[in-house]
Amino acid sequence: MSDIAATSPEPAYITKLALQRLPFSEVKSAEDFFDGRYIKQRRLLILHLLRSTSTPILLQADTGLGKTTLLQQLQRQTTSDMRFYRWRNNISTLEQYQGMLKALATELASTNDEKSLANLLKERLSHLKKLNITPVLLVDDVQLLSEPEQQLLHSCLSWQDDEQQPILQAVLSMTAETKFNLVSTQWLDLPPLEFIETEAYLLHRLKSAGYQGDSPFSPKEIQYLSKASAGNLARLNALAHQQLLGIKAKTWRRTPKISLGQINWLRWSGGISLAAVIVLILVFQNRINDWISASTVSQNTLELPEDISAEDNKLATVVVGDEQEKEAKMLSEREKLEALLAEIPTPASETSSAQDQEKLMPSAEAEQVVVEAEPEEKIEKEIPTVPGPEEQIVNNENKTIAPKQVKKLEPSILDKVHDTKWILSRPAKHYTFQLMGSWDDKEVDAFIEEHGLTGDMARFTSLRDNKPWHVLIFGVYPSKQAALKASNQWSGAMNNLPTWLRRFDSVQKQIKEKGVKP
Repeated sequence: MSDIAATSPEPAYITKLALQRLPFSEVKSAEDFFDGRYIKQRRLLILHLLRSTSTPILLQADTGLGKTTLLQQLQRQTTSDMRFYRWRNNISTLEQYQGMLKALATELASTNDEKSLANLLKERLSHLKKLNITPVLLVDDVQLLSEPEQQLLHSCLSWQDDEQQPILQAVLSMTAETKFNLVSTQWLDLPPLEFIETEAYLLHRLKSAGYQGDSPFSPKEIQYLSKASAGNLARLNALAHQQLLGIKAKTWRRTPKISLGQINWLRWSGGISLAAVIVLILVFQNRINDWISASTVSQNTLELPEDISAEDNKLATVVVGDEQEKEAKMLSEREKLEALLAEIPTPASETSSAQDQEKLMPSAEAEQVVVEAEPEEKIEKEIPTVPGPEEQIVNNENKTIAPKQVKKLEPSILDKVHDTKWILSRPAKHYTFQLMGSWDDKEVDAFIEEHGLTGDMARFTSLRDNKPWHVLIFGVYPSKQAALKASNQWSGAMNNLPTWLRRFDSVQKQIKEKGVKP
């Protein structure tokens, strides 16, 4: 993420801030890694996709945004259900196979034959898949691989088990301006660092190097560093390093300095310009007077229209709009009359007829009107209830039975989750977010209740490795842009959930081909 070359073996600010090493150099441990908002979201999403899909993931972003650091962090925080191998460049096929066998199968090869080693590697990887362990290749800067290396990578990703399922997953990274057509992938981006996280990032890198205390950067310096770096982490590291070295960066609102000689020149230049204008006026004074007099005469001279003869006046004169004016007057008078009639109170006969009409209303509508007019407490009292044996209260004096009031339970959050029938009825080209998947359907229920999810939720069950796999999806969006815009406005627990944007046709295809009843 950073290629900082110090101007000396130990810069002065290391002693001043009591640091143990350079704070903005390359990330070498998990403590140096900054798990910001977008970085954490992409990291969790990658882990989710590796567990639930077999399509390689392509992480595409500009140089310096932290692609390499993110891949390294995935390898550091390996889990029990995944094993990672970092693809090495400029080595032979035999060395690549041996490295994969050692990292993924924890086994050393006893043969130097490429074909035999490849068959052994396929057998070990298939065994891992049966144990629900996903082997993953991490390939950084895939666009820099040579053609033979790309062919070897394509060959490894095409390996399949006895059930014709891929036995290797992969996370590939490359720059945003490069096209990739080697294999079919799931595309992910890595956004730049936000301004609101700039101070937290700088302080995190300083504390990972041993710093204790508040941020040494002022608010103006942090604002400049964020704007000058445009959220690029490598550029931000270099600028912060220069700032601590005492190399002041140029501000974007710098006021130009004006010397005393420049001030004198500006003063004399203004006087010279004024003198030149006066001289020009004196030289061309006669012409200016002629122009003024000519314009005055032209303004005072009026051109009289030609006289109209008596023969031309024989034409009839037509006035447009007489009929329209009459209609407008009639409309205004009618409106005044209607306003006066509205102010007259309604006679008693009309009121009684309205009441009679209300009595003639159907019983269902009349009951609905009464319910809407009365308060909620009265409604609960008038609801008929059927008492049970344990709910009856006997009145000794009147010998009557009074039933207890039974409160109606509110529907649970889980009752609002849609089923596969709802999913199959959605438009195929619309988008949705897959929030999670699990072997246990109770974990899906716990996930919904834990995060208090509301809205268009649906769940379905499909076969994965010949076992039921329970999936939860959320939302219906007409386009990818609308879905991403909506996810950026999520708040609370929803904001930290790993998501996978899918089209409904892919979900519907999965249900039709591998769907089972939960």
